[in-house]
Formats: sequence, C-alpha cells, structure tokens
Amino acid sequence: MHLKFECLSPHEKDALHQRVLHVLEHVGIGVESTVARELLADAGARVDRERRSATLPPELVESCLEKAPGSVRLAARDAAHDLLVGAGSPLACCTDGMVTMVLDDVTGQARDATRDDLAYFYRLFDALDDLDFIWTSVTLGELDALTVGLETDLIALESTSKHVQSVVAHSPEQVPPLLEMLEAIAGAPLHERPIYSSLHCPVSPLRFEGDKLEASIELARHGVPILIHPLPLMGTTAPLSVLGTTVITLAEILAAVTIFQLAAPGCPLMVVAIGGSTHLRTGGYLSGTPEVALIDMASLAMTRRYGLPSMSAGMSSDAKAANFQAGSEGALTAATSVLCGADLLVGAGVVDEAVSTAKTILDCDLIGSVKRVLELPDTVDDASTLIDDIAAVGPGGQFLARRSSRVNSRRGEIWRASVFQREATSAYVGRSLVRDALERAEAVVAAHVPTPIPDDARREARAAFERYARGAGADTR
Repeated sequence: MHLKFECLSPHEKDALHQRVLHVLEHVGIGVESTVARELLADAGARVDRERRSATLPPELVESCLEKAPGSVRLAARDAAHDLLVGAGSPLACCTDGMVTMVLDDVTGQARDATRDDLAYFYRLFDALDDLDFIWTSVTLGELDALTVGLETDLIALESTSKHVQSVVAHSPEQVPPLLEMLEAIAGAPLHERPIYSSLHCPVSPLRFEGDKLEASIELARHGVPILIHPLPLMGTTAPLSVLGTTVITLAEILAAVTIFQLAAPGCPLMVVAIGGSTHLRTGGYLSGTPEVALIDMASLAMTRRYGLPSMSAGMSSDAKAANFQAGSEGALTAATSVLCGADLLVGAGVVDEAVSTAKTILDCDLIGSVKRVLELPDTVDDASTLIDDIAAVGPGGQFLARRSSRVNSRRGEIWRASVFQREATSAYVGRSLVRDALERAEAVVAAHVPTPIPDDARREARAAFERYARGAGADTR
C-alpha cells in the first residue's frame, strides 16, 4: 500500500476547478506564438490576434485534458535507468537547476562553475542511486551565448547514462540540431527512446512566449516529453493568497495542456505542481516556506484529479549553505509533496544560486527517507505483522535473535542512511555532517565509472552541434 494524503475534499476540488476554468474563459491567456494562436482559433477558442491573447472555453480545455496520457516514459542512455512516471509508478527524484555557481561547502564561498566542475557533478549525479534522473543543473558562463543551451544539453547527455531533463529554453532554429544530437545518442527515434525531456515555462501570470513555445511544440511533435513548469510567485506574479496562487498555477498548466494537445494529440506531458512565495521586502523568490508547501499540496491534489503525471518541490530551501535550515525546509517540502502524491521530486543539490556537493549527498539521504515513508506492506496479514514471532517471544522477551529480524534487516525494513549521524555522540567528536558528506562524495566519484557513450554516437552528436555552431557564428573552443 502507498500512503497518500488528501488535502482537498471532492467539493473543494470541484470549486477550485470551476475557478480555474473561469479564469481561462473570462480572463484568458497571453499567447505570443502565431502557431499556438492559430491552433487555438481553429479549435474554437476566441483569439484576439491584435492583442495576442485567447480565451479558452471549458469544453476545449476538458477535451484536451482527456487526450493527455496518464503516464510518461522517460528513457535513458542506459536502459537500466529507464523510468515510468505516473499511473502509480514509484517516486522518481532529480537534481535542481539551473545555476552558474559552485559552492565551496567548507568556506561558504561561491564561485563560477568550470568545465571540470561540470564533469565532476555529472559523474556524482550519475553515481548516486537516489537520483533517478538529472536536470541540467549547471551551466557555464564561459560557453558562447549563441550555443550555450545546446552545448549544456550535449555535455549532460555525454556525461550521464540517466535520463536528462533539460531546463534550457531553446529557440525554434535550435530544434533540428538538438533532435539530430538526441537521436544519434539514443540510437532510435525519440518516440521509441525518449532519453531527453524538456521544460516549458509560462511567464506568470498567464502568458506564453512565442519562440520558446514554438520550439517546445516542435519538440513535442518529435516525441520529446514536455514538462510544463509554471512558477507564479505569491504576492507578485500571483495573488497574495495560497489558493489564488494555486488558481494561477493550475490555469497555466491547463492552458499549456490545451496548446500541446492541439499541436500534438496524445503527446507525453508532465506538469510541475509548484508555486513560489515572494520576499516582500526584497521581491526575491522564496522556495522553502510553509506557504509554498501549501500551494504544492493544493496543486498536487488537483493534478492528481486531472490524471497528469506531476512533479513537485522536494529539498527546496532558501538556505545559503548545507545547514539546519536547508534540511528542515527541504524535509517540509519533500514530505508534504510525496504524501500528497507527487510522481517526481525536484530540488537536490542546489543552495540558493550554487550547486553544493554536501547538499547533494545530504539530499540523497532525505530522498531515501521520504521514499521509505511511502512504503507499507501490500497486505496486513500474519506474515507482515510477524504475529507468530510475537507469540513465540511473549511478554518480556526480545526479538533481536529471531530469524525474521535478520531477514528483514537485509531486506531494508530499517532504512539506513549514508551520512546522517546514527551512532553514539562520541563517534562524531571533531566531525561535521558536511565534512562526512564531502568524504562520501569523494569516495562515490572515485569508485564510479559512467556507462560510456559509443564513440560513433558521440561523434555524430558532436558533428550536429558543431555544424549548427559554425552556422551561428559561435566560438566553441
């Protein structure tokens, strides 16, 4: 059995859904893309071409929602890492992104990331079993601006054998070389081996950019799963209300589902059921507050109602180091998200604007613990309750010597952390959790040999990138 927490009643879900439909029908969305506007117009939406906006009738939204698959396959370069998302599949977790800095976990100083950092972190991410797939977490300021997105994706695909979910916003002209690169590495059409998925982010509130949307539509038509990622901020780009921000989040999700299903019926979509909060003194983005957890909970209740594979925040924090705040805020967002039914959890490894080795390792322990919280035996019977052992040991006895204790210990009935401190206090004198995490990372990276990419696939993918780069006038040295 799997634990799930329902934070909204059926009546409350209906009431929230009606308000989302009201926003789409009477407030509408901004649509900068001519392609998307014409798709909507042909399907019966009221489109104002001069204002670049559209209002969506409820029946159009509902019909497109029905076309969206309830599960999505995320293939990987190594088929052992293939994932199924949604439809009751196990929780899958990934790194966070995208940042340009690396945190020195000892000094607390952040610096610009280098190519060596990129190689190190992708090797670390690839080695850690708790990370099921990766985001393109780090980008390099030294890469040419004309091709930085494509090169970031290519480096990730070359460096990890897991599924790559890109947070890069591509332009339409970059889609053909990207598809060439992907199919060379996958060794098959992306409809068969979707080793790569792509984020599409509406601009809150309720606006869709032109080139970025058209690039995402083209990717969807070629079999690339799309992750729809609204991020309204309560108090700035969304109302200063938990449920008001939830309405904006859901309206952007359903508008995007409508556009993508009109463009590519049945295309695989995932959605991010996340909102943010605003620091009202600075205008900054906050991700680790209790209000964020509430927005995530309400949004997940609705995306489960819609049958959409859903990602939510986990390990999210506003801390500036791998410290108590990072752990407590991360546990809050992770636990509420998984108990409310998230299929995917994002957030490992990033502290503010930098990637952190220590937080990556500590987040993996957090991931392991929340995955354990989801597990209960499928049935309640004599075997799962060990009722015979209870009878045999009787009052005042102990169970350590029982065979079932040895068997269940080996099976993982008691979850074991990799670095969380479980021994006596004396074992940790002069040792910090951060230092232990750094030592663990060093050992993991040293022992890991990534699954190599075939030389011919690497050459073909690199050639596709370099042809585009030369044509764009980019410097790729």
